[in-house]
Amino acid sequence: MGLNGALQVGRTGLLTSQVALQVAGNNLANLSTDGYHRQRVDQVALPGQNIGIGLTLGSGVGIEAITRITDEALEARLRASITDESGQLARQELLRQIETIQNEFSDVDLSTRLSKFFNAWSQLANNPQDLSLRTLVLQEGATLANYISDMRAELGTLRAQADQAAGAAAVHVNDLCDQIADLNRRISLQEGSAGNAAALRDQRDGVLQELAQYLDVSTVEQSNGAVDVYVGSIPIVLGTVNRGVELRTDEVNGESQISLVLASDQSPLDISTGQLGAIVEFRQSDLQDALDTLDTFAGQLIYQVNRLHSQGQGLEGFSSVSGSYQVLDSTAALTDADATGLDFIPGHGSFVIRVTQKSTGISDATTINIDLDGIGPGSDTTLSSLAAALDAVGDISATVTADGRLSISADSDDFTFSFSDDTSGALAALGLNGFFTGADASDIDISSVVRTDPTLLAASGTGELGDNSNALAIAGLRDSGVSELNGFSLTDYWARHVEDFAVRLAGAGSSYNASRVVRENLQAQQQSISGVNAEEETISLLQAQRAFQASARFISVVDELMQTLLNMV
Repeated sequence: MGLNGALQVGRTGLLTSQVALQVAGNNLANLSTDGYHRQRVDQVALPGQNIGIGLTLGSGVGIEAITRITDEALEARLRASITDESGQLARQELLRQIETIQNEFSDVDLSTRLSKFFNAWSQLANNPQDLSLRTLVLQEGATLANYISDMRAELGTLRAQADQAAGAAAVHVNDLCDQIADLNRRISLQEGSAGNAAALRDQRDGVLQELAQYLDVSTVEQSNGAVDVYVGSIPIVLGTVNRGVELRTDEVNGESQISLVLASDQSPLDISTGQLGAIVEFRQSDLQDALDTLDTFAGQLIYQVNRLHSQGQGLEGFSSVSGSYQVLDSTAALTDADATGLDFIPGHGSFVIRVTQKSTGISDATTINIDLDGIGPGSDTTLSSLAAALDAVGDISATVTADGRLSISADSDDFTFSFSDDTSGALAALGLNGFFTGADASDIDISSVVRTDPTLLAASGTGELGDNSNALAIAGLRDSGVSELNGFSLTDYWARHVEDFAVRLAGAGSSYNASRVVRENLQAQQQSISGVNAEEETISLLQAQRAFQASARFISVVDELMQTLLNMV
C-alpha cells in the first residue's frame, strides 16, 4: 500500500469523525427534547489489504450503523405504567365529582336535610294541632325531596358528561391510530431506502405513549420497521392500516351500557385500564352504584313515610281522595308487579276505613281485607275487587278511574272518612293518604293533597285531636331498621353509602400515587438508557474532535511525504 492508500485511511478517519461530531452535536441539541432517544455511531475497522505473505495493512475506519438507543421491553413497561396511572387519575377525578355532588359533611347535604325533616316531625309531635309546625313539616319535606331530585339530576348530568368524554376519547384514539399508521408508512419508506428514521421512530413512540393514556396497548414490530398495535389480542393498527375503534351503546336491563369495539367488525375491546377504561368502569360501576343507592334510598323514604302516613289521620277527614299511583291492569293481583306496574308491592293483610258523620260525630269502622297470600290465585285482591269492597262500605263510593287509580269519595257533604291499621301496605302502594309521591329519586315530591291543605297532615294515629302517635312514628324512622334496606335505618343506609364512596376515593388516590411512582421510576430508567447525558456527549464530542484532528494531522504528514517525493523527481 502506497501513499495513496495512506491518504485513503486518513480520509475515512476524517469522514467518520465528522459523522461522530454531528451525531454528538445532534444529541446535545436535543438534550431537552421530550421523547428523543439518543443516537450512537457504531464504528468498525475496514477490511485490510494484503501486502505480502502473512502481512495485512488496515484500510481505515467505517460506520457500521447509527444506532438509536432504546430498550423495547422497557418502553413497553413504561407504556403500561402510563396506562395504569392515567386510568387511576381519571377514576380519582370522577369519584371526586360524585363527592362534590353529594357534598356530605357540610351544612348543605342529604344527611342534614333528612335530619331536619325528621326533626320537624318531632316538633309537630309536641303540638300536633299547630298549623305553623305542620307547614314546617311540609317545607322540610319539600326541601328534602327537591334536594334528592336535584342530586339525581346532577348524577344524570355526570353520566352524560362521562358518555361525552368517552366518545371524545374514542375519536382521539382513532386520530392517534391514524398517525401511527402514517408514521409506519413513512418509516418503512425511509428505512427501505437505507435511510435513518430515528426521528420518525421517536415521533411514533411519543404517539404510542399518548395512545397508552387511553388504552392498554402492545406492539409487534415488523421487518420493515412498521409496528402493529394490539389491544389484548385484537389488532387495531396493522402496518399502514388503522382498523378503527368506536364507542357502542347498548340497552341492558333498561340501562344504557357503553363499550369500545373495533370499527371494522364490532369486536369488543378490553379497556379495563387507561382513561377510557376508567370512564367506562366509573360509569357502569361507581356512578351506577351512586344512582342505584340514591334511588333505593329515595324509594324507601317515600314508601316508609307513606306507609305510616297513609294509616294516620289529620285534623279532619277526607271528603274524597285518589291514589297517586296508576295500576296498569286493574284485574291483576296487586302482587303482580309486571301486570300492575306498581313500584311498591303490598302484602297480605288488611286496613280499616272509618266513616264519620259530621253532624252527629258517629263513626263506623270497617275492616278491608287484602288477600295476597297466593293461595288460590283467583281470589287474590285486585284493584277492581278492592274498589268493590270499599264501594260496599256505607256512605262512601269507590271506583277505578280511567287511568287506573283508586278513587274514594263520601256520598254527601255530611260524611268524611279516614284510614288506620294498615298491615298490608296497600294504602301506601296505591298512594292513598300519602305524604310523598313518586317512586325514586328522579320523581320524588310532596303530595299535592297535603301541600294544599296542611290540616290533612296525618300526625294522629287514632283520629283524636291532640294525638301525636303517628308523628312520633314517622320521626322514629330516623333510627328504625328497614327490612328492605337489610335492617339499616334510612339514616344509616345513606351513611354507609357515603363511607363506601369515601373508601373508594381513598383507594383510588392510593392506587394513583402508587402507579405514579412506578411510572416515574420506569421513566427514570428509560432516561438513563435512552436520554441524553450532557457530560457523556461532551466526552464523545471531544473524542470525535481529537480523532478528527489526528486524522487531519495524519493526512498532513502524508501530504508532506508526497511533496518530498515529487520534489525528488
